[in-house]
Amino acid sequence: MNRVIQALKGSVVIEKPRIYAEITFDRKLLMDVFLLMIAGTATALQGIVNGSLSRHTSPGFPPWLSFAVGSALLFVYLMVDTRGGKSINWKNSLKTSPWWAWFGGLPGAAFVVVITLMMPIRGPAVVYSIYICAKMVTSLVVDSFGFLGAKHRPATLPRLAGFCIMTAGVLMVSLDK
Repeated sequence: MNRVIQALKGSVVIEKPRIYAEITFDRKLLMDVFLLMIAGTATALQGIVNGSLSRHTSPGFPPWLSFAVGSALLFVYLMVDTRGGKSINWKNSLKTSPWWAWFGGLPGAAFVVVITLMMPIRGPAVVYSIYICAKMVTSLVVDSFGFLGAKHRPATLPRLAGFCIMTAGVLMVSLDK
């Protein structure tokens, strides 16, 4: 059990900003898991809602609407988080950030468009099982080689076994008629 807790402790990514910094580790972990579950639920619902709207409008409108609404909300968050942008040293950020770090919206746009297109055709279970599997493959490769500034975490036998089990689950969900 201690190994599981240590593995979870190392995998929790939400470090900044810590919403409740005075909470003990166990409660922090619980809060992180809760927030990540909200994020997972939100992305699942986003694809379903966008797929439904695409049937009534066009495939291009829901991704645009999603980013327009999201951009407005994220702008408010940015202003609160950075005190109106004053807490960011923009010149230093431009000099020290890798060039590719400024293009994070491209994979997000691709995600929203593809999920919107696939949802009405394949349905949520198939779409998200394949999506999660692709995410895990990418994550394992990025972790294993430390790509894009990620912390290097080797693809150990237990991690690869977990991936194989998950892939079997994806196949079971995707191929079941």
